[in-house]
Amino acid sequence: MFWQKHWFKIVIVVVILAAAASWLYQSRGGKGERLPVIKQAADFKLEQTDGKTGGLSDDNGKVRLVYFFWSTCPDVCQPTTYELSKVQQELKKSGLLGTDAVLYSISFDPDRDTIDQLKKYSARFEADPNGWKFLRGDSKTVVDLARQYGVSVLKDNNGNFGHTNSIALVDREGNLRKYFVANDGNISYRQIAEAVKSLAK
Repeated sequence: MFWQKHWFKIVIVVVILAAAASWLYQSRGGKGERLPVIKQAADFKLEQTDGKTGGLSDDNGKVRLVYFFWSTCPDVCQPTTYELSKVQQELKKSGLLGTDAVLYSISFDPDRDTIDQLKKYSARFEADPNGWKFLRGDSKTVVDLARQYGVSVLKDNNGNFGHTNSIALVDREGNLRKYFVANDGNISYRQIAEAVKSLAK
């Protein structure tokens, strides 16, 4: 009797609660995770594979992923770049790549990562230059920039690098919102893509 009399009100309440839960889920970046503002992301102007200078502020209004690497890295960089290639595909499927979201891969090894080397490296991962940019700069500039993104870089006597392997998530307003530890087995390209999509909405 109660259900027959009040079913419409109950349905309305359920719909409202479901909508509120959905909003809360999205505001937390998916997976129930809140994405607070950490700080303003550092801007940069570096050399792109097309020979032009580009940087973070060129894509203001878009969600951005920033990753520091070197292409001849013997361990974490290539697997992480492969994961980013899958993030790229997810963003393409959603129609966000290039229009609402951009990936930056920034090399701190200018001696080996020439423009030609970065072109070959990016082609290996089928990077779309409209939404995934590979950049380079002098080592000191990029290492200093990396530190501003929470990435420590150390060069050994053989010219090889040890570094923090993380990806920074920057929102449309240029705020750092999250660091993904790229060699953490609990992080997947789907989680990264979902966080980008959430901020792009």
